Amino acid sequence: MICPRCGRPQPPQDSPGAPRAGATRYCVHCGRVLAGVRWVALPPDALHPGEPRVPRRPYAGPPRYRTTPRWSLRSWMPAPEPGDEGPLATPRPREAEEVLRRTAGLLVRLATTTAALAGIAAVAEAWRYGLLVASRSSALSPGPLAFSDALVTLVGLLTPVAALATGGLFLRWLHLARGIAASISGTRPARRTWAVIVGSVLPGPNLTVPGAALAEVEHAASGEPASARPRPSTPVWRWWLAWDASVVLGVVAVLRGLGDSTQALADAVLLHALADVAAAVAALATVRVVAHLTELLAPELRPAGREAVMGVSPAAPAPRSAPAEDGVAAGGGRSGGVGAEVG
Repeated sequence: MICPRCGRPQPPQDSPGAPRAGATRYCVHCGRVLAGVRWVALPPDALHPGEPRVPRRPYAGPPRYRTTPRWSLRSWMPAPEPGDEGPLATPRPREAEEVLRRTAGLLVRLATTTAALAGIAAVAEAWRYGLLVASRSSALSPGPLAFSDALVTLVGLLTPVAALATGGLFLRWLHLARGIAASISGTRPARRTWAVIVGSVLPGPNLTVPGAALAEVEHAASGEPASARPRPSTPVWRWWLAWDASVVLGVVAVLRGLGDSTQALADAVLLHALADVAAAVAALATVRVVAHLTELLAPELRPAGREAVMGVSPAAPAPRSAPAEDGVAAGGGRSGGVGAEVG
């Protein structure tokens, strides 16, 4: 045996003075312990050489796929683990939000139709009022007068029907919106469903109940604390004002039309024209507020546009630094080196 430290040979075990078998052996020259294993330091890749390094290919642009990639975030969510207070509540199903979106889409189309009919009715009433003013000085032709009467009668029948259908569908949408808003905020609505319906139909309360219900829905959908007072946003305020104006003008036009005098009939025609304009504005405001609150209660994910690289232009050369002045050398390159003063 050779000592791995001093490199000198050791006497055999059966020689005189050698330690017995099994005992710790020491070098007879340097006195160090003779290790049973000689440690040899080797580089990590000496015994297991790695694979040859593949040269890096040049950049060829963003990745391209033959079809739309299917990998993305998971479409399902794992069941939440129960906490200290017991298992979590089951989340509400998505069916209510789908029904709300479908109802809102139908309501938007119906309200747009109502706004168009109300606008035509306003034009017809304004034309009739112009004919009444012209009849004070001269006789009217039977053709324009008959066409005006037919147009006023037609839109006078279609506009109330469309308005009633819009109002009924609006109450249906409001009922769904109040339910979803209550589930989001974890509270109960301040008014019962029958109270909202009666307050929206009964003259007098219908000036405040629908607007207050919309403000409460927006307050709950926005995540505001239940103890705070609802503050309507601009779409809700505009709808509230347009709705009150249309209701007031409609009632005034009906009451003025009950008169028997010629002036009362002329005033009723003018008031009907103004009421039709207010109804058209209220219908358009309904479209805006329904879209606004539906987006808060049941937001819908919309597909984003696909982007494509049309071309890659070479980078512009870096501007050269100005020559040094007054014996000061300017630094160059990306790092913007620090100049050194020349003595």
